[in-house]
Amino acid sequence: MSEKQKKCMLCGMPSDDSICDSCKSNVRGEAAQKKQKIEKQVKSKSEAEIDKIVKKQMDD
Repeated sequence: MSEKQKKCMLCGMPSDDSICDSCKSNVRGEAAQKKQKIEKQVKSKSEAEIDKIVKKQMDD
């Protein structure tokens, strides 16, 4: 029997890990951009407004 080759869960390329290094970098970059966008929107806002913005971003 041949051993089943592991693949990245995101791109499907062969990888020893469940998510390849390239996809990990992409996910981290997207998360960082989203965080910066939220932080930019919440400057000088009230706590209630901040909660609304964060919830909206999480739904998108």
